[in-house]
Amino acid sequence: MIIAGLALTVAGWLAQIYRTVYKKENRLCPTFLILYAVGCILLTIGSFTNNDVTGGALNLVDVILPIVLLWTVLLVRKAA
Repeated sequence: MIIAGLALTVAGWLAQIYRTVYKKENRLCPTFLILYAVGCILLTIGSFTNNDVTGGALNLVDVILPIVLLWTVLLVRKAA
């Protein structure tokens, strides 16, 4: 569970880096936000499964930020 979460998080960052460096776009990539959120969810589940309540709670906080940002990015795209 933890390895899959880390892999999805890294994949999300690679997608964002590709879009920023090679395509020269400064906007947040929805793919990054989705992969990062799913990766953090898997990390949260893995932490709680391993009885690491502190790590699980912190990872749960990490899930909230990309979801809020994704919601904001999608609302901005709808308005534009």
